[in-house]
Amino acid sequence: MLERYGHGGDLWTAAEAFGRPRERFVDFSSNMNPLGPPEAVGRILAEQWREVVHYPDPAVRELTGKLAAKHGVPAECVLVGNGAAELIDLAVRVRRPRVTGLVRPSFAEYEEAVEKIGGRIVDIPLDEANGFALHLADVQAATGRCDLLFLGHPNNPTGRLLPDDVVQALADGQIPAIVDEAFLDFCPREEELTLARAAAQNPHLTVIRSMTKFYSIPGLRLGYVVAHPQQIREMKRLQVPWSVNVLSQWIGSAVLEEREFARRTLKWVKEEKERLRAGLQSLGLTVFESDVNFVLFSLRSLGLDVRSLQAAMGRRGILIRDASLFPGLDETYCRVAVKLREQNEALLDGLRQSIADLLEARERATTGEEVAAAKRPERSQSSGRSVSNACPPSLPADFASLKLAPTFMLQGTASDVGKSLLTTALCRILLQDGLRVAPFKSQNMSLNSYVTPDGKEIGRAQGMQADACRVPATTDMNPILLKPKKDMVSQVVVHGKPYRDLDARTYREKYLPEAEAVVKEALVRLRQAYDAVVIEGAGSPAEVNLKDRDIVNMRLAGWADAPVLLVADIDRGGVFASLVGTLDILSPEERDRVKGFIINKFRGDVTLLTPGIEWLEKRTGKPVLGVIPYLPQLGLEDEDSASLERKIAEGALGRTDLALSEDMLDIAVIRLPRLSNFTDIDPLEYERDVRLRFVDKAETFGSPDAVIVPGSKNTVDDLLYLRDCGLDRKLLDFAKSGGWVTGICAGYQMLGEKLLDPNAVESDRPVLDGLGLFPTQTVFAAEKRTVRAAGMTQLYADPGQTFEIQGYEIHMGVTSFLRPVDHPFELSHPDTGSTESGSSLDGAVCSDGRLWGTYVHGILHNDDFRRAWLNRIRAAKGLEPLPAELRFQERREAAFDRLAAHVREHLDMERLYEMIGWNKGREGLR
Repeated sequence: MLERYGHGGDLWTAAEAFGRPRERFVDFSSNMNPLGPPEAVGRILAEQWREVVHYPDPAVRELTGKLAAKHGVPAECVLVGNGAAELIDLAVRVRRPRVTGLVRPSFAEYEEAVEKIGGRIVDIPLDEANGFALHLADVQAATGRCDLLFLGHPNNPTGRLLPDDVVQALADGQIPAIVDEAFLDFCPREEELTLARAAAQNPHLTVIRSMTKFYSIPGLRLGYVVAHPQQIREMKRLQVPWSVNVLSQWIGSAVLEEREFARRTLKWVKEEKERLRAGLQSLGLTVFESDVNFVLFSLRSLGLDVRSLQAAMGRRGILIRDASLFPGLDETYCRVAVKLREQNEALLDGLRQSIADLLEARERATTGEEVAAAKRPERSQSSGRSVSNACPPSLPADFASLKLAPTFMLQGTASDVGKSLLTTALCRILLQDGLRVAPFKSQNMSLNSYVTPDGKEIGRAQGMQADACRVPATTDMNPILLKPKKDMVSQVVVHGKPYRDLDARTYREKYLPEAEAVVKEALVRLRQAYDAVVIEGAGSPAEVNLKDRDIVNMRLAGWADAPVLLVADIDRGGVFASLVGTLDILSPEERDRVKGFIINKFRGDVTLLTPGIEWLEKRTGKPVLGVIPYLPQLGLEDEDSASLERKIAEGALGRTDLALSEDMLDIAVIRLPRLSNFTDIDPLEYERDVRLRFVDKAETFGSPDAVIVPGSKNTVDDLLYLRDCGLDRKLLDFAKSGGWVTGICAGYQMLGEKLLDPNAVESDRPVLDGLGLFPTQTVFAAEKRTVRAAGMTQLYADPGQTFEIQGYEIHMGVTSFLRPVDHPFELSHPDTGSTESGSSLDGAVCSDGRLWGTYVHGILHNDDFRRAWLNRIRAAKGLEPLPAELRFQERREAAFDRLAAHVREHLDMERLYEMIGWNKGREGLR
């Protein structure tokens, strides 16, 4: 998908996807004026470039005055900003609506801005049959249910202006609204239609304007707001200083004088738009009315989807906008900009050829040729590895004829029934029995992630399962990872790289149809490369509200032709009801795919369960392949916080009432609400001199010997949590009194002086004070860093001694140092190739070694370093050092074998092998 970052015009992603230079694309996906930029832009860049040595005017006085004169409003009613995107965010933060009415379809950034402040959305659907016109009655009805309406005038992507009666109602102050007039300059009646003058007088109305589209200067980022002075003052208070650079100020002031350019633009739009609309209609497309410089059309009449068309056009060097990404539109909608005559003709020719090719491919599919190839969306060809998270490697055209390995699948009656560990066990068992095996989970939701050898991010469970298979983990094993950031919003990671933050509804309605192709292709590649694939489902297949777009359970089993074993957790109670109930909800075809049951986590005398098993098998006609006894103290990592909470409930983690012997260390881990990669502390659970506990409030902080501030999916929110519950003061007092404090990744960031988020990557707070234990500041970046790391340290080492370390990094922050500081770790990143040559310094440490932080996850998995750190704490407590007895990786490998032996003993493996067609030890796979 070319709109990886939510917008059209992404030539960088297009170049990656289609393998041609950026300058060789004709871009119809963004709606810039093809006549621009005006000549004044080139003149200013040529004549005034030396003046960039001076700061820009922080009040943007000249441009503000000219914009105020343009609209006939006081200057205090105008605020200039770094593009409309910044101003949308500022306007919503000032208004802080609890419930916002949004037209469907409309620009996705409206919804994103509301979600950032925790607001709720009410849809105002537009009807295609009425040409997507908005009616005053619908606006008035929504006003009664909402604190605020967010309206496009004109709408993006439909290009329709607000009707005159709606404009009048807004001007009269009857409706609290933010109105986006980003494309209104392209309308001949702009001065008559704009609500800018009304907004200057009305505290309930805000108007946002863009200068980048009409003057074709998107690289400068320039827009402005017209609103009541009280609103402008509030927005200025929240705006980042120096938001508008000096070039933008000069050029913005100059282009407002380009009246001949404006006249030529309006003449061009009038002539070329209708000509382009007629050309699109001649291709059999459903083309909608537009009042501005772009056109929306649908492929429904041709039975085609926009993603296939976008890929076909991209290969021809023409970029079009996938309009299905606008909430409210389906997979047939496309949007194109109006450009110059020659360019528009090239667009129509490209569409004609691409549509003919797609229809021909569909026709061949109906006659039996290339059936499988025609069923999936076209994608760019690749040399075998993913070039972007939205365009994973394509399958060969004849993949249906390839020999594919058998599969089988574990599904559960609920989450956390033990599917991940059973999958791990079966992976190791099949490996022991001579198969080259791989795990697969199409979609995983987890804050505990794993970095693959090529620097991509997948679910921790699939990384662990790959380790059990003794094969390198790849993103094909977990092509889609969801990392929760806040309630109902997750970061979507596709083939190891962040795609976008999506709420649950948008993910389900807009991304899942595309995800289907991603999942199918990844699974086929695994089945080509391995002898067998063990598939793990997610949650329960009986979630009736999710089944129609399921990509993780029964639909996936059908795509893989996988027999299914249904797993239930008897420790929860109601095991027979959960199995029978799940089976009953499934369709007849899905029930036939279930070949048997596994009852997991059993405690007690299994003979007492025999009558129930006999009843279950008689009731369902399906066998119980095994009753797996509960296996304590296994020592393999947990996948998510549900597993962690269970461990805390079952064991000693988090308890302060256990006796602590004089020879033990009390290590407290801050239980952050968005805790991630908590496997960092796993080795400490098995150190014989450590009592490990989690604390989530000041009252349970106690008197620890050391404190670890771990990773987090949202550093800002979790730092605010520490302040709200008083743990920040506890930490600072503890450090001041000589306590030992360690910060890992987000914890390291929190221990610094400043957290800067100018682009609202994590939150709506551009600046936040950290805890101030290190002289560092962290700026949150849009690109996530995911790399494996290896290196050395002399921290806590004896003279002449050096510890080798390894781990991995996953973070979106870049940390710099405000004053000189000692760096404890020297790292290299061998898997990044030539992009990062040599070594780099990581982390910070105070002079006495009591406070240290690092970006390296897994730092405490390095046995000699971990023991040296613990011994230093012991020495400070007056205790003798202990030898480094725990070898955690060796213990983990032994745990795989222990788990496999346990499951093999209690599971009917012969019957399982029959399911996948393998005669163990004789003929191999049939």
